[in-house]
Amino acid sequence: MNASKVEEPKTLDDKNAKTFSQSLIEWMKFFLILSVLLVILLNTVGLTKVRGFSMYPTLNDGDIVFVNKLARFTHDPELGDVAIMKLKEEGFDVVKRIIGLPGDTVFIKNGIIYVNNQPVPEISTNGTSEDMEKIKVPKNNLFVVGDNREPGISFDSRSKDFGFIPIEDIKGYVLISILPIHKIAKPLKV
Repeated sequence: MNASKVEEPKTLDDKNAKTFSQSLIEWMKFFLILSVLLVILLNTVGLTKVRGFSMYPTLNDGDIVFVNKLARFTHDPELGDVAIMKLKEEGFDVVKRIIGLPGDTVFIKNGIIYVNNQPVPEISTNGTSEDMEKIKVPKNNLFVVGDNREPGISFDSRSKDFGFIPIEDIKGYVLISILPIHKIAKPLKV
């Protein structure tokens, strides 16, 4: 009888040890799955806070936008896309509207932007752009501008100091503004 009593606690200890190790393994699996999902989420979507007024009236200083980071791998930039781009030399990101694609010719006359000799019918801008001579967008680059066209407000491709943005520097595309909530308007097709 004593032998069976000694074996019972040993069996309970074994069950408790198995239960503890199984629980530990389950928790480790949970945190591993959570970590993988977090890495995937952070590399496919994100939130960004807008600084400055270069995209006014579309976006204002302090707006929080939802950014699709995965789209940079799944589709080519399009006229009117609003993108977050990394300025490598300056070490910070900017948000700008894509106006010219590789091979496009862009110029501004009487405040109207022309792409391939067609006026871009924009619906969400502020101010009037200064005239600009015709330029051709190089291969693998983009011509980008802020929606606030008042001279000196938006540092963008209209300035020779800013120039073109390499397509590879796109970090993602702005889908909507979260705070305040509204869609991001695109120009009508050229």
